[in-house]
Amino acid sequence: MLNRVIFRMTAAAVCVTAAPAWASEGADAMNPVGAKAWQLDLGLWTAVVFVCLLAILWKFAWKPIADALDKRENGIAEKIARAESANQEARRLLAEHERKLADAKDEVRGIVDQGRRDAEKLGQELLEKARAEAAAEHVLALQQIEAAADAAVKNLADQSALMAVELAGKIVGAKLNPRDHARLIETAVNGFTSGTDVSRN
Repeated sequence: MLNRVIFRMTAAAVCVTAAPAWASEGADAMNPVGAKAWQLDLGLWTAVVFVCLLAILWKFAWKPIADALDKRENGIAEKIARAESANQEARRLLAEHERKLADAKDEVRGIVDQGRRDAEKLGQELLEKARAEAAAEHVLALQQIEAAADAAVKNLADQSALMAVELAGKIVGAKLNPRDHARLIETAVNGFTSGTDVSRN
């Protein structure tokens, strides 16, 4: 691209410097006297002006243009390199993000599985505890029933013994003293209780 720019600028400089020579050729055709000398001087000055113009253009135009083009080319190459580096970094970050996402999915799956196992274990523990509490309440209820039954039997024995003593006293027709009365009650209660235990067995 730089060569094309230089070629165009050179062609423009040649056209500018050669224009007076072409104009003089048309004038020399009408005046042939001294035309050769005029053409020689004009050609010499044209060459001098062309060389000077070429040197000026080389120093002040082509070199800055070439430097600017080189700088622009280097800037574009640097931008392309940065874009490629950014693209590789983006791909690396994407791969890392996908790996972290897969790890997070595995971790969430593990947490869910652990929660399910913990819930099942807690459910089993609660069920076992409920069964143990129900068994304890059942045993306690049986004990309470047995105690109530024993109290009822004892109460019934006391009442029966008292009635039997009173009835015996009435039959005998004599009044018993308190000591004999207590001994008869105890004997009757013991006999009634032992009879009740025998009937249970």
